[in-house]
Amino acid sequence: MKAQDLVSPKGTTRLVVTLPGEQSRFGEALKRHAGEAFTTLTDTHDAFTHIARRAIDRFVIMVPFIDRAGAAWAAELFEATLAAQRLLILRDASQLAACGQAGTHLRTLATGVFDYCFTDGDNGAALGETFHAKVVMADGVSAYVGSANLLRRSRRSNLECGMLVDGPGALAVAMLVDTVLAIARPS
Repeated sequence: MKAQDLVSPKGTTRLVVTLPGEQSRFGEALKRHAGEAFTTLTDTHDAFTHIARRAIDRFVIMVPFIDRAGAAWAAELFEATLAAQRLLILRDASQLAACGQAGTHLRTLATGVFDYCFTDGDNGAALGETFHAKVVMADGVSAYVGSANLLRRSRRSNLECGMLVDGPGALAVAMLVDTVLAIARPS
């Protein structure tokens, strides 16, 4: 079975959220405001795990920022996928060194780690071209596009929102990721 065989002609899109911690004013207000519709929201961790498990050929995590907790989270996702390619795209892959053992473990699980931040070759000054998008993608069949970095705060305490796209809409995300990979530097 090929990844393209999993693309339904009828796609779905779901709102994905990470709610702030237990004492969140926003979380309580959302429960009151949304009522029963509150249960239709998809948790960010659940969405990322869903995508990892859907991947057959390639699973990609593209986030500008990562910390120790995020490296452990990414490793958990790479361990959950059966995809042969497990790619990590960061704004600066040297961030993994600051993640200690979690960063080292993540590097062993990734089949490719890439930098997408360009500098002037003469003096090393940043040219200003980088990315702020956060994408988690399985082949071209399922993708998350949203605000969640792989940081402790993004998983536990920030309000993060994104869209989980299953179906043909994920092909547009795959095109974006393919373009980034074509110019990103292997780390």
